[in-house]
Amino acid sequence: MALLDKAKAAGLFLWDFLIPRFITEDVALRYVGDDFTATWSEWDDYEIACSLMDVEPGECFDGIATVDAFQFLGFGMAYRIGEFRPFVNPAVT
Repeated sequence: MALLDKAKAAGLFLWDFLIPRFITEDVALRYVGDDFTATWSEWDDYEIACSLMDVEPGECFDGIATVDAFQFLGFGMAYRIGEFRPFVNPAVT
């Protein structure tokens, strides 16, 4: 039975790795810009810190954005970042 489980896990990994697909994910943003010019419209002032699934209780970031990406061979290539909103820790709610 263990061999069958390992083969199944390997097959799912290969399926996930080799099949190209589009994904949408919410990410936490960290502000890295100048405080004097801080507005949500300045895209270059924020960087992606991590996925919201990786945020732990007690962590705080500067915002949330939705990222659309194309994933293939284990790499995600973001092509659209938008829907900026204030940060609310999903692990707390």
